[in-house]
Amino acid sequence: MVRGSALGGVSRAVLCPWFAARGRRIVETTLRRRDLTRPVLRAMACLHRLQQPGPQAGWGLQHLSHTVGGRPAGAPAGARSYEPRSLTTHTTQTNIRQLFHYFRLTGDHDYLRRVPEAIAWLESCPLTSEQKEENPLLKNSTHPTFVELDTNRPRFVHRFGSDIRNGSYYYDHDHRDTLSHYSGGRSVDLPGLKFTYDELMALSRSEVADLRDRSPLTPGGLRELPRYFSVRDLDLTDLFRGADPALPEVTDDQASALVDDLGTKDHWITPIGTTTNPYLGPAPATPYEGMAYMSKHVGDSFDTSPYDPAAPPAEPPYQPHGSAEGITTSACTGNMAKLIAYVAD
Repeated sequence: MVRGSALGGVSRAVLCPWFAARGRRIVETTLRRRDLTRPVLRAMACLHRLQQPGPQAGWGLQHLSHTVGGRPAGAPAGARSYEPRSLTTHTTQTNIRQLFHYFRLTGDHDYLRRVPEAIAWLESCPLTSEQKEENPLLKNSTHPTFVELDTNRPRFVHRFGSDIRNGSYYYDHDHRDTLSHYSGGRSVDLPGLKFTYDELMALSRSEVADLRDRSPLTPGGLRELPRYFSVRDLDLTDLFRGADPALPEVTDDQASALVDDLGTKDHWITPIGTTTNPYLGPAPATPYEGMAYMSKHVGDSFDTSPYDPAAPPAEPPYQPHGSAEGITTSACTGNMAKLIAYVAD
C-alpha cells in the first residue's frame, strides 16, 4: 500500500488506507476475509507516524523508508522532478482529514492527539498578500504548495527551456513565474479543520462507542453493499453500518436533457477540453532562452503534454483555438451516474 521511489520513499499513500478500508469491507462482506483488517490498521499507523516533529508538524509528498545520507527513515523525501524535498501544505490538510476518519473508524483519540500541532504549522506558513498579488496563479490560494524544511520558507518550482532535452525544472524562493500544470499554491481550509477537530473532541463516550460499533473495521454481521455504490464520490463514513449513502439529486429537466442529447447514439459528444501536439520524434537540444513556456502547460512543438488550446504559449506555431469535441470517459460515466441516480430514486 505504499509507493516507493529511487530515493527509497515511503508513501505517497495519502488515500491508500481509505481504499484499503473500502476494499476490506467489500471483500469481507463477500469472502469473510477478516485477515485484511491488520494491513489496514498498519497503513493507518504508517500515515500517523509519518507526521513530522514540531514546529513543522506536517507531512511531505513522500517519506524515506530507510536512512539515506544521514536523514532518518520517515523524513520527507523528494518525489518527481518538480516535487522538491519539503513539507507540503495540501498533503498535510488531506492527512489531517484522514486522521479524522481514522478516529471515526477506531474511536482512538491518539489519532487526534497531534492534529493541533499540524494546524498550528499550517497557520505559520500562509502566502503573503504580495505573493498573491504578484502571481495570478497564486491569487486564489491560501498557502504555498511546498515549504522548506527548517527555514519554513515557501519553495516555488519553475522551469526553463522549451522541451525535455533543453529544459529542466528548478526551485527557489521566487514566487513569480511558477508552473501552471502543477500549482505553486493551495487552498487550505483552516476554519474547517479546526471545526471538525473540536467537533470530534466534543463527542461523548457513548457517541464514540457508537461510531466504533458501526465502523467497518469492527467485527460484526455481514452487510450488503448498497446496490448503487459508486454513482458519486464516496466518503469513508458511507461504509459504516447503518449508513445509507444518498444518491445525487437529478431533476426531471436534467435527466431529459441527457436523454435528448444522447438521442439514438450510444455515447455523448462533449468538448474534450485539452489537446496535445503530435509526436515529432526526439526533441532538439538547442537551448531556448525565452520565457514563453515557463507558466504554460506545454513546451514547444516536440512536447506532447496536454494543454488548453484556447491558451497556448505565445510562440509560433501556436494559435489559440477552441476545443475539439469527442467521447470522454469522464462525461460518459458522469452522465450514466446521473441517469442511474434518477431512475433509482
